[in-house]
Amino acid sequence: MSNFKLEKKQPFRVIGFKTALDERTTIHSPQFSSQKTTFFKSLIGNGKIASLRPLAESPYGFAAVAEENGYVYYYAGVQSSQPLPEHADEVIFPESEYLVLTGSGGLSRLAFDKLEDQAFGSLLTEAYEYEYSGAPIAEVLLNGNPTDAIVEVWVPVQKRKTL
Repeated sequence: MSNFKLEKKQPFRVIGFKTALDERTTIHSPQFSSQKTTFFKSLIGNGKIASLRPLAESPYGFAAVAEENGYVYYYAGVQSSQPLPEHADEVIFPESEYLVLTGSGGLSRLAFDKLEDQAFGSLLTEAYEYEYSGAPIAEVLLNGNPTDAIVEVWVPVQKRKTL
């Protein structure tokens, strides 16, 4: 059984807090892992993530990686259509086909990294009929337990253009 599938998703929005990721090479880089972890822990420690829970319209925890104006940003937050809280930001995910990868066990950050490595390292190659579309990538914590996580990574894709 494979741990990935293609799935059409309707547009959705994540509200949360963001940070710029340093040492940008592409939308996906192993260099981002420790930066994401540090940022997420700071949001838990200062109560900002907890402040978003009343606005959540999904039981899942969301993070996003998005490229904006030549920079890569990491967002942590919740899925919501509610008004944007003060000092928060939003990421709009378009209606699209998504490569949905699923993993479980261990720390959520390690599980997300493993799935993103799989998506960009072995699946979205020249041999695959789909390619990354450039839209935001979602990291979804399904079980609410970041120490024994069940996670998904949603990578927006489009049919590969043929020459």
